[in-house]
Amino acid sequence: MIDKLRKMSPEKASDLTAQNAQFTTLRSLDLDSLDTLQLAMDIEDALGMSIEIVNFPDTLTIAQLSEHLGEMKAGLRQSA
Repeated sequence: MIDKLRKMSPEKASDLTAQNAQFTTLRSLDLDSLDTLQLAMDIEDALGMSIEIVNFPDTLTIAQLSEHLGEMKAGLRQSA
């Protein structure tokens, strides 16, 4: 996810590290709605699951978003 975000927000790329993921929000990266949609679609492809854009609130940190997506993926495995 961090690599995708670095490409979408190159001017903020130096701030995008695994250590900073717990403090960096999507909002702080200045992603517009199209960027957020593209990120959701890229992650859908990578994880093989459908993701609603509402699951990407811009106030979540990158770490929180990753955790949330992991929980969603685990929930799908359990229901399968």
